[in-house]
Formats: sequence, C-alpha cells, structure tokens
Amino acid sequence: MCNCRTANIATRFVRLPKMDSSSTAARTSLRERAMAMVVGFSDALPAYEQVPAALVEGDFARGARANVDLFFDFIESGTLPDSDDLVEVIALAVARVREGVPLSAVLGMYRNGATVIWDELAKSASPDELAAMRDVGPGLMQYVASMTEQVAIACVEPAGDPLWEQRERKRAVAAALLSGAPINASTMAPIARSFLVSVFDVESVVDPAQAGALRNRLDRIDGAFLQLDTTGWTALTPMIADEATAVTALQKIVDELGVPRGELWVGAAAAPSHDDVPAAAADAHRVASLCRRTQRASRVMRPRDLLLEFVLTAGPDARRQISSVSDALTEQPALAQTLEVFFDCEFNQLATARRLDVHRNTVTYRFARIAALTGFDPLRPRDAMVLLAARLHAAPHQ
Repeated sequence: MCNCRTANIATRFVRLPKMDSSSTAARTSLRERAMAMVVGFSDALPAYEQVPAALVEGDFARGARANVDLFFDFIESGTLPDSDDLVEVIALAVARVREGVPLSAVLGMYRNGATVIWDELAKSASPDELAAMRDVGPGLMQYVASMTEQVAIACVEPAGDPLWEQRERKRAVAAALLSGAPINASTMAPIARSFLVSVFDVESVVDPAQAGALRNRLDRIDGAFLQLDTTGWTALTPMIADEATAVTALQKIVDELGVPRGELWVGAAAAPSHDDVPAAAADAHRVASLCRRTQRASRVMRPRDLLLEFVLTAGPDARRQISSVSDALTEQPALAQTLEVFFDCEFNQLATARRLDVHRNTVTYRFARIAALTGFDPLRPRDAMVLLAARLHAAPHQ
C-alpha cells in the first residue's frame, strides 16, 4: 500500500453520456478488445532509456491491464479511481522512478500508452464503437489527468526518505564514474580506488525475477555502484585484489543465481583508477556484445578471454588490451625474433628453426616461454593470431 497524500484526493463523480443498449454493447466490446491489445503493446512504445526492456515488459502488461480495467470501470460508474484503486499502478510507477527513470518519462508513458491503444481501437472500430468512443473521449482525458496526478504525487513523496536519498547518491556516483565526470565525494562514504566494471546484457526471454535478484545482489555489495540501461546494467564492484580474483568472485555470484544459459551475457574489465572507468566500461560493453554474438552465455568474460575477436572488432581501441601481450616480450628479443620469423614462415615451426639456424627443440622451448609470459601459445591457431595482432599493434611504437 502506498503511504502518500493521494489518499487525501477525493474521488470525483463525472457526468458521462447515458448509455442505451447499443452503446453498452459497444463499450463492452471496446473493453474486451483493449484488454486483448495489452499483450506486447509495449513494442509500439519507445523504451525507457534507463531500464532494460526485458525486465519491465511484464510490468508494462500489468500496468496496462490495470489502467484499462480502471478506465472502463470509471466509464460505467462515473467515479474516478482514488489512490486505493490505483495502488498497483502507483507501485509500478514508484518502482520505475526508484530505478532512475525520470518522473516525466513515466507519466509520458501513460499518455503514450493511452494514445496507442485508443488509436488501435479506432482503426478497427464498428460504427457503434466509434460512436461510443466519441462519447467517452472526454472521460479518457479526465481519467489520464486524474491518474497521472496521483502517480506524480506518490512518486515525489519518497524523495525525503533517507534510503531514497542514498539510492540517488549512489546513482549519481555511478553516472559520474562511468562518464568520467568529477565526483562530489563529500556526500558519500569513501569510494574504492579501483573497480571491476561489469556489463550485463540480458536477453528478452530472461526471467525478470532472476535477473532482478542478480542485480539486487550486486547492488548490496559494499561499495558497489550500478547503472541500468536499455539492454541490462553496468556494475562497478570494488576490486580488493587482482582482476582475476574479482572475476572469480563475480562468476560465483552469477552461478549462484542460476540464470539459464542464453539469457545473460557478461563482459568485465578492470579499472585500476577512477580515470580508467569509462574505458573499462567501453571494453566490457564490447565483450558482452561479443559474448552475445558468439553465444558465450552465463560466463563472465574479459577482453583477454576473447582477445582475437576483441582486436578484430575494436580496431585502434584494442591497443590498451593487446599492449599487455606485446609488452611481455619487450625484454625478450630472442623470443620476439622467433615469433617474427615464425609469422614470416607462415607458422611453420621447422622452417622457423632453419631460418634461425637453431634446433627445432629450441624453437619449441621458446614457444613454451612465450606462452608462459603472455598466456598465448604460438602453436594454437587462435593464440597465434592474437600474438600476431599484438606484434602488429606494437610495431609502430618500436
């Protein structure tokens, strides 16, 4: 139940045109057809920019059904709904505002939704239904005005609540970190110096309850910040140890929530400092997108885990990730030379040994050293392509 001033708004009786048998039947038909349109009708509306559509599709349908019922009840009785009647509609609106959707966008969605359904009804209406729609048209405007007024008051009231204010401060910090803007740290507890930036890309078929539970679990991590968007959300979790440890901890949380494969893609990248957060977020977004395209689901992936695909799609932006591979060989000229000759010999190990005038086992040993230093084995085709890309990226700077 919503604890707000809307309970003090008096219900108002509105005079509507009297109904004869034909108009009663037409209104009943309109009600049934409007209710049938609710399923999937949100596809005709612009999505919220601040929340993933997959997680609110069910709420769209619930809210639309409630509003259709309340509107036609009002048409029958002439009595506008009060806050008790609107409790479900108000609860859904408050949830969206808490997630960061501007109140103006929430109210606009109600007006747009009413317009979409009304226009669709008119396209296929019978003469009796068109006459009924003309009769109740002013009532629709009164209903939308009254409903949005009560929703607005309900959404504004919690603004003074300490939890609400804390949520707004965390949202502001997340936005600042991800955009590279200055942070007003005086209003917050100490902020971690480094983060694991994780992008969660959710599929349209994801269970909203499971995805919501995962999001809430991440939000409860001490010092974590979240930002929702149209495809999912970005989580910034403090990196207490190294990147690998942080990824392992995140993978454990994902596994515990049990989101089915094919419904969630997670890309992650380390941000050693606040200045690194925007670039890490861009890398994590690209990895999540690659995971979706290559169907590597329900596993937390880093740029390093998809480095070949990352390099091929990121272009010059890949230099930050690929440079760590080439840097590992900077102080190893013999290993770097062996790689260069190997590439020049079209990945032929025996030809490489002959060109270098060394025993083949020496090349094998050097390849093992390269794998140990970089994490990529020249004898594995995908790894060899990553090493070649690293050498090409490094070449202009040598």
